[in-house]
Amino acid sequence: MIIERLKSGVITVGHGRGFVVEGAGERLVITAAHCLPFLPPALPSLGLEARTYGPLLAPRGEEPRAWALCRFVDPIADIAVLGSPDNSHADDYKALMGTATALSIGDAFRHPVNFWAPARLLSLDGRWFSCTIRHFGGPLWITHAAERVHGGMSGSPIVAEAGTVIGVVCTTTSPRRGVLTPAFPTTYLDGCSATPSQPDRSHRG
Repeated sequence: MIIERLKSGVITVGHGRGFVVEGAGERLVITAAHCLPFLPPALPSLGLEARTYGPLLAPRGEEPRAWALCRFVDPIADIAVLGSPDNSHADDYKALMGTATALSIGDAFRHPVNFWAPARLLSLDGRWFSCTIRHFGGPLWITHAAERVHGGMSGSPIVAEAGTVIGVVCTTTSPRRGVLTPAFPTTYLDGCSATPSQPDRSHRG
C-alpha cells in the first residue's frame, strides 16, 4: 500500500513529530509550532542563530540529534516549517532528509465547507489507524478515531485515503475524537527557500 511507504517521512521533532515535504530547493519539515522548544523572535535582524534549534530532529522513535532552522511559524495556527541549518549542522539534517520519504500535500479547500471524509493517523508505535475528518471552514476536526490519540502524536500528518497530507495533529480535546488541526494549504510553504538569509513570512499569504 502507498500509505505504508509514507511512514519513513514522519520523524521526531522534539517531544513530538513532524513530516518531510519537498520544498524549493531542499526538503523541509512541517510540524506543530508547540513541538519547538520555544518560539523564534519576531525580529529577523537577530540573525539565524535565534531561529536555530538543536538537537531537535531524528528518525521517528529515536532521540533528537539533528539541528534545524525555523523558516516559518504561525503560533495561532500552531504550524511551523523547518529547514536546513547553517553549514556547521547541515550534514546531519541532510542525512536525515535522505532517509525519509517526502509526503505530498493535498488541497482540503476543494471540498465543500461542511464535509466528512475518511483519513489516517500514525500511532506512537507506527501503525496507521482510521479516523474521520470534518471541515467546518478553517480548522479540521477529527472524530471517530479508531485508537487513542496521544500527546506524542503532535505534529503528525493527517493523511487522506489518497495518501496526501491534509492536516497536522495539534490539539487533543478527548482521547478518540475532537482533535483540532489546521487545514494545511500549500501557502504555508511560500517564502521557504533553500537560502537561509531570505526572511520568513510571519503571516499567511
